[in-house]
Amino acid sequence: MNQVELPAGFGQTRGSEHEVWFSKDGRAIKATHPGEYGRLFGPDRFATLEQYLERIRLTVDLFGLDWRIHGIHGFERNVRVVTSQPIFLGKPATRQEITEFMKKRRFVFHRTRFRDAWYRHEDNVLVADAEPKNVVHGVEGLAPIDVIVCRPSAELLKAANI
Repeated sequence: MNQVELPAGFGQTRGSEHEVWFSKDGRAIKATHPGEYGRLFGPDRFATLEQYLERIRLTVDLFGLDWRIHGIHGFERNVRVVTSQPIFLGKPATRQEITEFMKKRRFVFHRTRFRDAWYRHEDNVLVADAEPKNVVHGVEGLAPIDVIVCRPSAELLKAANI
């Protein structure tokens, strides 16, 4: 991956996974926290670089989100993955709207010991953290902007009782 620069100054917002800047071209520039690559579903809390890149790819493939990978910033233990996605100014989705959105895509809801998750058996895709703060109204309907998407192992599904 290419080395890239971050925007000047501190991000306009900071979450549990990313620092975020809003660009003039209508994109949210996201950088993972130094040395971290986002969260996971399951007993392991933090993703590897490969798992984070897979999460981005699955989110793009499943939901059509224009989430772009720009490169990395920093070195060794301070590496940050820099990405961008459109800025969504719409209101957060309600839990009922998220439920309808996920069911329409043939996902089944599960309460697990790790956290609530949506699972689709036919292609082994799990979506976690589908909360109102991470799913917003966009121009073309709901947009999952920061959900955790993965292809779970059989062991993880068993541990989660899915």
